[in-house]
Amino acid sequence: MSSKSYNVFRDIVVKLIDRIVAEERNRIEEASELIVEALSKEGFVYVFGTGHSMITALEMFYRAGGLVRIYPILDPSLLMLNGALKSTMLERLPGYGEAILNSIPIKENSVIIIVSSSGKNAVPVEVAIKSREKGLKTICITSLEYSMRLSPSNPYGKRLFEVCDVSIDNKVPEGDAAYEVKGFAQKIAPVSTILNSFIVQLLVIRVVEKMIERGLDVEVWMSSNIPGGIEKNKEYLDRYIQIVKPL
Repeated sequence: MSSKSYNVFRDIVVKLIDRIVAEERNRIEEASELIVEALSKEGFVYVFGTGHSMITALEMFYRAGGLVRIYPILDPSLLMLNGALKSTMLERLPGYGEAILNSIPIKENSVIIIVSSSGKNAVPVEVAIKSREKGLKTICITSLEYSMRLSPSNPYGKRLFEVCDVSIDNKVPEGDAAYEVKGFAQKIAPVSTILNSFIVQLLVIRVVEKMIERGLDVEVWMSSNIPGGIEKNKEYLDRYIQIVKPL
């Protein structure tokens, strides 16, 4: 059975990726510089998101071909696995973001990536603000068009892109879903996970390229399924397992 949906959805995603490449290059370069600076000074890259945005933290963490010094901030209460409605409500709770940050070790000279397409709720905005107070450089991945259509729903009266050092626009449409089915009023097929993953892997690429160009040591995980992978990864695990709790 043939269907135009395969090509249509592919085209939607490719066009959004092309926009990221064309329009966000400078912001991605700025963000990669912050990460290189952090890693060159023994800092870490913290990654935070709520709900499905937490997938981006997992995408960067303990991943073959990924940076070793990633610290994912994984709060189980903000995952749908422990109650979807609860996670939605907690994201809007003032004070919860600060409590999360206070529960983990914050290393000097570090940077944090905060992911939220809407960028309006209390927890991601608070995490950004409190991270800056703790001395971290802040990078956000958010949708500017989407976010600017919304009013902040947090005590700070700010949206995420307004409180971060570097804001990368993921081009996610309002409401995330991007595909229209004839005869059905609501759009389907959210694209944020695809676009966020593309952005963070671009960041990894540029960080590694810059570190190699500058003669800096690069720490990258290997697949445990290829020869030497387990042994190489053990070196990093021995080095960082006492610092990065999720390891």
